[in-house]
Amino acid sequence: VHLHDGSSHSALSSKTWPLDFEGFLMTQLNNLDLDLAQELGDFPEDDLDVVFAPKECRTLQPSMPEDGLVHFLVFLQAGPHQVPAVSEEASRTTLACSDLELRSLQPDPRLEHLLRHVSAEEFERLNEEARRTNRHAELLALYPSVDEVSRLSCSSFPAGCPSTPEVKADEHSTISENFHCDLNSDSLRGLLRSHTPSIDLSTQARSAVFSVTYPSPDIYLVIKIEKVLQQGEIGDCAEPYMVLKEGEAGKTKEKIEKLKAQAESFCQRLGKYRMPFAWIPISLTNFFNVSTLEREIQETEGLNATLLQARRLSDRSFNSEDNYPTSNFKTISLTLGTFFKQEGDRLSDEDLFKFLADFKRSSSLQRRIKTLPGMLKVEISPAPENIGYCLTPELLPLKAFSENRNRPHKEILEFPIREVYVPHTIYRNLLYVYPQRLNFANRLASARNITIKIQFMCGEDSSCAMPVIFGKSSGPEFVREIYTAITYHNKSPDFYEEVKIKLPAKLTEKHHLLFTFYHISCQPKQGTSVETLLGYSWLPILLNDRLQTGHYSLPVALDKLPLHYSIHSPETPPIKWVEGHKGVFIVEVQAVSSVHTQDNHLEKFFTLCHSLENQVTFPIRVMDQKITEASLEHELKLSIICLNSSRLEPLVLFLHLVLDKLFQLAVQPMVIAGQTGIYWFMAFKSLHNSKELSKDQHGRNCLLASYVYYVFRLPDPQREVVKPGMVGARVAKLFFFLIHAGQHSHFHEELALQMVVSTGMVRESVFKYAWFFFELLIKSMAQYVHNIEKQDNPRRSRFSNRFKDDITTIVSVITSEIAALVVKPEQAEKINISLAFFLYDLLSLMDRGFVFNLIKHYCNQLNSLSTLISMRLEFLRILCSHEHYLNLNLFFMTSASAPASPSPSLSSQNSSSCSSFQDQKITGMFDLSAEYRQQHFLTGLLFTELAAALDADSEGISKVQRKAVNAILSLLSSHDLDPRCSKKEVKIKIAALYLPLVGIILDSLPQLHDFTSKTFLPFNFLASKRDGKGRTGTPEEEDSSGAINQNVALAIAGSQFSIRNSVIPLMSLVCSATLGPDTTRNLLICFLWIMKNADQSLIQKWIADLPSMQLNRILDLLFICVSCFEYKVSETRHVVLTQALQKSRDVKARLEEALLRGEGARGEMMKRCRIPAGVNENLRWRKEQTQWRQANERQDKTKAELDQEALISGNLATEANLIILDMQENIIQVRSTECRDNLLGGVLKVLVNSLGYDQSTTYLTHCFATLRALIAKFGDLLFEEEVEQCADLCQRVLHHCSSSIDITRTQACATLYLLMRYSFSSTSNFSRVKMQVTMSLASLVGKSPEFNEEFLRRSLRTILAYAEEDTDMQATPFPIQVEELLCNLNSILSDTVKMREFQEDPEMLMDLMYRIAKGYQTSPDLRLTWLQNMAEKHTKRKCYTEAAMCLVHAAALVAEYLSMLEDRSYLPVGSVSFQNISSNVLEESAVSDDVLSPDEDGICSGRYFSESGLVGLLEQAAELFSTGGLYETVNEVYKIVIPILEAHRDFRKLTLTHSKLQKAFDSIINKVLGQKRMFGTYFRVGFYGSKFGDLDEQEFIYKEPAITKLPEISHRLEGFYGQCFGEDAVEVIKDSAPVDKRKLDPNKAYIQITFVEPYFDEYEMKDRVTYFEKNFNISRFMYTTPFTMDGRPRGELYEQYKRNTILTTMHAFPYIKTRINVIQREEFILTPIEVAIEDMRKKTQELTAATNQEPPDAKMLQMVLQGSVGATVNQGPLEVAQVFLAEIPADPKLYRHHNKLRLCFKEFIMRCGEALEKNKHLITADQREYHQELKRNYIKLKENLRPMIERKIPELYKPVVKVHSIRESFRNHSFRKYDAQTSSQST
Repeated sequence: VHLHDGSSHSALSSKTWPLDFEGFLMTQLNNLDLDLAQELGDFPEDDLDVVFAPKECRTLQPSMPEDGLVHFLVFLQAGPHQVPAVSEEASRTTLACSDLELRSLQPDPRLEHLLRHVSAEEFERLNEEARRTNRHAELLALYPSVDEVSRLSCSSFPAGCPSTPEVKADEHSTISENFHCDLNSDSLRGLLRSHTPSIDLSTQARSAVFSVTYPSPDIYLVIKIEKVLQQGEIGDCAEPYMVLKEGEAGKTKEKIEKLKAQAESFCQRLGKYRMPFAWIPISLTNFFNVSTLEREIQETEGLNATLLQARRLSDRSFNSEDNYPTSNFKTISLTLGTFFKQEGDRLSDEDLFKFLADFKRSSSLQRRIKTLPGMLKVEISPAPENIGYCLTPELLPLKAFSENRNRPHKEILEFPIREVYVPHTIYRNLLYVYPQRLNFANRLASARNITIKIQFMCGEDSSCAMPVIFGKSSGPEFVREIYTAITYHNKSPDFYEEVKIKLPAKLTEKHHLLFTFYHISCQPKQGTSVETLLGYSWLPILLNDRLQTGHYSLPVALDKLPLHYSIHSPETPPIKWVEGHKGVFIVEVQAVSSVHTQDNHLEKFFTLCHSLENQVTFPIRVMDQKITEASLEHELKLSIICLNSSRLEPLVLFLHLVLDKLFQLAVQPMVIAGQTGIYWFMAFKSLHNSKELSKDQHGRNCLLASYVYYVFRLPDPQREVVKPGMVGARVAKLFFFLIHAGQHSHFHEELALQMVVSTGMVRESVFKYAWFFFELLIKSMAQYVHNIEKQDNPRRSRFSNRFKDDITTIVSVITSEIAALVVKPEQAEKINISLAFFLYDLLSLMDRGFVFNLIKHYCNQLNSLSTLISMRLEFLRILCSHEHYLNLNLFFMTSASAPASPSPSLSSQNSSSCSSFQDQKITGMFDLSAEYRQQHFLTGLLFTELAAALDADSEGISKVQRKAVNAILSLLSSHDLDPRCSKKEVKIKIAALYLPLVGIILDSLPQLHDFTSKTFLPFNFLASKRDGKGRTGTPEEEDSSGAINQNVALAIAGSQFSIRNSVIPLMSLVCSATLGPDTTRNLLICFLWIMKNADQSLIQKWIADLPSMQLNRILDLLFICVSCFEYKVSETRHVVLTQALQKSRDVKARLEEALLRGEGARGEMMKRCRIPAGVNENLRWRKEQTQWRQANERQDKTKAELDQEALISGNLATEANLIILDMQENIIQVRSTECRDNLLGGVLKVLVNSLGYDQSTTYLTHCFATLRALIAKFGDLLFEEEVEQCADLCQRVLHHCSSSIDITRTQACATLYLLMRYSFSSTSNFSRVKMQVTMSLASLVGKSPEFNEEFLRRSLRTILAYAEEDTDMQATPFPIQVEELLCNLNSILSDTVKMREFQEDPEMLMDLMYRIAKGYQTSPDLRLTWLQNMAEKHTKRKCYTEAAMCLVHAAALVAEYLSMLEDRSYLPVGSVSFQNISSNVLEESAVSDDVLSPDEDGICSGRYFSESGLVGLLEQAAELFSTGGLYETVNEVYKIVIPILEAHRDFRKLTLTHSKLQKAFDSIINKVLGQKRMFGTYFRVGFYGSKFGDLDEQEFIYKEPAITKLPEISHRLEGFYGQCFGEDAVEVIKDSAPVDKRKLDPNKAYIQITFVEPYFDEYEMKDRVTYFEKNFNISRFMYTTPFTMDGRPRGELYEQYKRNTILTTMHAFPYIKTRINVIQREEFILTPIEVAIEDMRKKTQELTAATNQEPPDAKMLQMVLQGSVGATVNQGPLEVAQVFLAEIPADPKLYRHHNKLRLCFKEFIMRCGEALEKNKHLITADQREYHQELKRNYIKLKENLRPMIERKIPELYKPVVKVHSIRESFRNHSFRKYDAQTSSQST
């Protein structure tokens, strides 16, 4: 049963239900092929491994709170890996031969046993053995992988921290914490030793790693320099640095020594206090601006600049959304030579930001700022991925930590300018304190040098200061207190300090920040300490159990702080305050913490969860709210809903914890499990909908996906919870009210239930974010299965029936939603994919029969709408990618033992006999039956969908078809690459599973893309196909294709395959092809895979039972396969190979078969015509071929990569063609009797087609062996019935005889000899083969670009050797006939050699081809072949008109023989009918009927000698005429075509023809102005000198492209012949005077080139009206040579003579070649007065034309006028008149010339007047004066000419002599002729 329409598929699939899988396995366990099942992994209890793995930690020890360790868990899943296979190809060698004598050549090695008598069966057996060796086991390992949609499991990792420097000017924010480093020498640091208790290594860092998440050109690195406090303003302290220089002598030296002593004193006394000193900003614009990145940094902002030893910018920073490239971010070293002096009143961050903004705008700002000299070197570079010896912001060492480094690197924490949405994955608990401003302006005078001591206290005693403050440089790692820098004598100082504190994990109400304010005495005074206490302030860390952060204005207490002050805010204690309790101290506190949420909603939620999980006393306090038992339920619900209202950043930061709590609530039996689900579904609306959060390619939230994949763990239902008795009766009542009495204690059950019962908005969320809930379900089920005792829980009983019901409901509802969402395909597709992966995972966890039923329900629900076929396909594609796909389909049941499968088992297949029952069922194995679809469930569904997709005919179906085919191809590829499937018996079983696919492919044969030649079809189909959209015929397109190929007739294009012998002539392929080339290719490779891997005896039995119609379909399919899997080499590879290997002949020969080779005249045309006109019409033909690698091909591949690709591609082509050959051998062996009836033609058709493409030597060896077996078996049929096949076979074999590869040549020679031998044996005369071989050779040498006559000659010698060695045939005339044939072929080759010599001389080459074609005048087939060769050469040179003429001649030749064969009124009556196209075409007339009538020897038997061939030729000619711009000729061509089309009633073609005619006529109308149309330019070329040989003293007219200048053709010919004879031996004669050969150098070659114009008599001009008519069908040309009697070319007017030379050519232009011999020359000499008359006529014509031009052209008119009446015109009209008209000539013979010239002047003056009048109306105001000047000149000229014009010669008005002859034209009668005539009459 073959399925043909979508409805039948639906009906069949809806009735077929899958097996009860688990039950079937149990009952059939003993009958199963257990070995095979276990080969593929048997059926493991469950397929998922649940792996708990700790999160990878960057640091040596994880960051953790003081009291514990945090674990992060990862869920991993393993899949099978693939191993591609690649094979090698043998090397080739080449040989060269130069001897032209056939007998003197050494023949190639002959095949042994070729002439031995062997039975046909033995011959076939030997061939099969050879074919089966060294084959690729995995076909699809060679095939390019299908582009697959990746599995939708999201493994998103939190983004790595990008990197940034410190300050961003436009955002006005600090974007990193501070980095402190000490660059002082050890001796200087020794001065502070008394103030430094210890120096930890971590504080000695001099390099830092900054992260920049959002790079920007406004980022600055700000370096601040502090110094030890000393007495004086900053300016005073800085002055010595600005003035004094070290090393100076005298007083300066003394000052320096004094200053050093002072510095030492200050260090000892004030060493722990600092003061601001200097600073410098470094703009990082150039680091984040790629275009200027490489510019020297010194140019920017005038800084000659650099920093510490190494400050590094992490290259991870560029992974941000801005996507800055890092390739140009190079390491840059800066040297900073100046620093800005710090202003004491501009210390705040606001001042800094303002300065940077001004600094960016104005470079002059720095000149107004005082600078300090100094030297600081900074290196800025991208940070490497792994930095040895590096510390995190918490000072934890990173992994790869090197202990032997002197100084560590430090990672600096980033404060991103915008939110970074990454959850906390490490423990971090940092507090940053920023004292900003203190106002003691109204304080006592003692408060001047103010510093603040900052401490973090855990109590009120001074000993409670905690060592949690990060130290600065060169000191302890952690300190208990820190002092701010001091501004000298400033009562209201600003501070820029950053105090970084490591917060304790557990904070209490006693923890607080203590600020102590001191005045520092800079001068030592007797009895006073350095510090004077000014006051206190404090800030409690917790307020209502929440961390306090933000800006605070704190009052300062003057008195000692009272007891328990820390638990109050600074406003409350009754003590003395500065300025009466005003907030005089401003401080900012910020936290970066994974413990404190800093969000009210999150705090409330976590607090309530904590109260439920732990024993608490009610009421509980949540911030400033008290929650009692009664309100707990309401508040918890509210807090869950309010999670949506929390800020997105904290919600994301604590996402993992929030989700864990929610899922714990869902299963907690003593909490509100039944209700929470409703709320927590909604809790993450903001997460799902947020546009700011990253999504994967399928639009899924990466944060949630990574949580499910890596973090989620089953909530523990046994967790200790609060007993009702502990919390009181009301809470117990609340719990009881909210739960379902613990019925769904497992998370997956609870989740499934909530999904089922959800309604309204929650249900919408379930649909919209189905992927999340499905992934959650699978993860929880997998962990549940992992935890239970699997041995006691078989798959059927693992999950409760209620849970299964819920799953069924979920799948059903989701499926309905997919169907409802068909109007929103994108959304429906996402849900569909999620559902598919859900069921995919269920197959690994649940009862598989249950899951199959879910799949069946899904398919049934979506079956009603054909538009949903794409959804179903995607769904099935995902399911079929399951690791245990083969076992799930019970592939090992594909044998006779299975209840539903009819295929014989392996043992029975190999037995000697098979039951008739099994034979009957073999054919059924190739059908998609109901039993098959029940047992092999998933595969059956996929095939059903494929068949439905192939049958469908709706819009956009091609995409669905491609998806269906790709799904199956992916499956087959996975089998080939799966090591479990490598055994042959396993492969046979798997192939049997896919047998119904063969039936589907055969049914879809009419829809396959046709890779074969278009010429295989009847002409009416061909015509409609190729004219669907005709070529525009641009020269570029024609040139690129290298052919006239577009509409060539069947005859020319090639294949002579017989339609009558092909049951299905691929006609349907053209009419209904819907599959694209890629889809077809993928489908065909699937077919070949099955044929390769299936049991061959089964295939043979199937073939034996097939009806002839089906068998012919298989042959048609194989025919397409051959064309589809041709080996093609990419252009990039060709270029690389050419460059790399051009000098190595051996390697070149070895790779020759990897390059494109020619294949004869028709074969080449076949290749180019392969793609229908409707497919990719606008592309050049090479691009149209299915280069399936082209889409993802890089252009910069290395030679090694290209060689590897070529090797794999070549092996694929070889293996595919060998599989095709195997199939043909099966057909021949099984159906040999039928081969004698009608199958031989089909088999031969495929074999010959394969020989026409590029093939490997391996394939060719086997193909030729099969051909020889065929010739031996069916020789008589071959030569009697398959005439056209035999002709094509000859051409293909002869082509391979010219191969450069000796193995191929040997095989081809043996085959050709056997062909001749059997031809002689069957008919005792092999004239037909002789004719066909001769024609093939003519075609081969004329067209094949890589044809090599040396190798072909070697092959001819080898065939001769076979004939001489063939003892059986010596007694017959066969050897003599073979020798005659080979000699004839050798002479054709000799002609070819001569053609090769003139390959660079296109004219000579065409002459030779013309001569050869002329020589075949009596052999119409060969003449037509050569005409076609000429047409192609012309097309390559873009001589489209000549190419068209070749085809017109070919058509005329065909017409001659058609008129002999049949008398049809609508056919042209021979070549006479073509006269209107070209007068030359009469040369195609047949000489006599008896000589040339078609006879037994196959003359005119080609397919091109037919009506369709004639139409094809003429249509192609019309196309070329149109391309060449001869639109009028197109009309004449179609006048012959239209009657034939009318007779055939081909109205579609008539429509196209008339539309082309309309287009041609439109083109004529649009270009009606002659100037717009350009035809050829003509030159006379004469050759003189013995070096030219035959060309000596020959004259030609050359037709060159329009607008060719004389120097161009001169340069071309001189250059070409200069190469032939030597540059010094060639000379171009510059003038056009007659050549005196006696004066020429005999050792030189002379070329004379003259521009000529078409010449017509006056009577001809009446018929040649249009510009086209004056340039078409022309055979006479004229050129003019000026001369004087004394030999000079130019002279005065009265001595200037002119010679007009008229040349007549042998044929009229345009012709089938571009140069034609001159056969006649005429010369006429004009006397000076005749020259003057001619000149004046031309001037008058120019004036008339300019005056009457429409639209008027003022510039042209004025130019002509100026030349006519201008006063300064040399040899102008006035001078001509004065020379010839001043006096009446004395000689009466000149009277008439005088009078003629006078009349010419009369008309000339009149035309000048008209032109002036016209100009008057055209001029503008500014040209009036110019016009007046012209008018004055005209009047003056008129006055001067008047006496001469008005003077008449009286004698002319008397009848002096009577003239009887009427002259045709004045031009043809010179003065001397007239004189002779009158003299004779007077006498």
